[in-house]
Amino acid sequence: MHQFTILASCLIVTALSAQDAAPIKQPDVIPGKIAITAQPFPPITEIVARTRPDRPVYGLYTWAGEFAKLRDEIRKVGWKQLRFGGPWDDATMRMVVEDDIEVMKTLGGNRRDRFTSDDEFVAAFIHEAEEFLVRYGPGGSFFMDNPKLSTRPITAVEIWNEPNFQYMIPDREPRAEVEREREALYTKLLPAAYRAIKAKWPTVRVVGFAAGGASHADTRFVEHVLQKMAQPMSRSLDVFSTHPYYDPAPPEADLVRPWGNDSAAKVMKELRAIMNSPATPVWYTEVGWPITKADGGFFPTKPNDVMVTPQLQAAYVCRMYALALRLGVERVHIMFATDTDNFNAGFFLRDNSWRPSAHAVQTMIKLLPFPKLVSAIHDGEDGWYAWNFVADQGTPTNVLLMPVTMAFNVAGPKHVELPWSTSAATVIDMLGVSRHVAAVPAAGGTWTLPLDIGPCPVYLIRTQP
Repeated sequence: MHQFTILASCLIVTALSAQDAAPIKQPDVIPGKIAITAQPFPPITEIVARTRPDRPVYGLYTWAGEFAKLRDEIRKVGWKQLRFGGPWDDATMRMVVEDDIEVMKTLGGNRRDRFTSDDEFVAAFIHEAEEFLVRYGPGGSFFMDNPKLSTRPITAVEIWNEPNFQYMIPDREPRAEVEREREALYTKLLPAAYRAIKAKWPTVRVVGFAAGGASHADTRFVEHVLQKMAQPMSRSLDVFSTHPYYDPAPPEADLVRPWGNDSAAKVMKELRAIMNSPATPVWYTEVGWPITKADGGFFPTKPNDVMVTPQLQAAYVCRMYALALRLGVERVHIMFATDTDNFNAGFFLRDNSWRPSAHAVQTMIKLLPFPKLVSAIHDGEDGWYAWNFVADQGTPTNVLLMPVTMAFNVAGPKHVELPWSTSAATVIDMLGVSRHVAAVPAAGGTWTLPLDIGPCPVYLIRTQP
């Protein structure tokens, strides 16, 4: 037990910066039409048995200009995985190499209507991808020109952003017709790009689909493209990506819609069945929860828009990282670093100051730098969760660590009693404020931990008085 206490204390000292502040007041209003239902999680034994990924789950979606401006803030929060859209240059590459950032670069910008045929469009995309990787991929000329830099090439590229929406083929009516065109074109693009990239850069991961999830559009698009493909999905991508937007619903709840309910877990189960490829890694390369202009968003919002508060935005982002681990999703890139594209879900304001979401992610990363889900005390029954994580699965296997428990209730404040293995706990809220809670003796030399939880997650570390 002595080793447990020392290691836990080290985590607390590292993580906390506001020990004397008041703890968070849990919100009791959850916006949006939602339903708290049993979520179709994979068996937890299956998740625990998964191979350790090469990087933690924490990711961010940004652009080169935003990254240059917010580089220090991003470093302070602790993100090491960034999805980049838009233009790219040597200056940006230099910065991400210096900061040991894993880059997933989304490729594609010239729409289909600028070409005379599908083949010409596909050829142009492949040319763009090859030009990019010749410069910045493994063996790239960038590193030959900068021999003093560490050799950290870009080894993940995403084949288009939301090809099921207007970015590749613009919207028009009839909608069913344009959807069929998008599906047919991506059926040609993805395998061709995969073959071209893997032939020259076999270690580069090709990330495919990146489908927008609004209105169940990702499942429909993925299913139709895979039906049209003349080869298994595993020969067209290395990583499957999708965008599970169900805002303003919490990550673990159903968003209630006129045609039915959706949730990240329910759609992930459908997508896994459609993919029929259990070993294929899955990344969420875009997701987020916008706030209103009145709550500090940069862009105008309508008075009747139903959105989360900045406090719930922070809670949902952290819970999405945890939910992804429960679903077996390896990366989550939250959109955006700052409010962009009329989407007020950024972590930072225009003056580089931090929203609660940035502070919350910083706390989570400090407490759980490389988390692995190992068990569940409570797995969503009645809408509340208590998941046990190994804080850093990158540590040697012979280092014994007590788990860190993340606990929250989806619908509002709730009192719970957790079975506990020590006589006390340090409870740390999502902004890093800590308090000591004594456990109550129970039968058989164990304890019960009385705890008030709510939508904003708390982290529990087993301690002795």
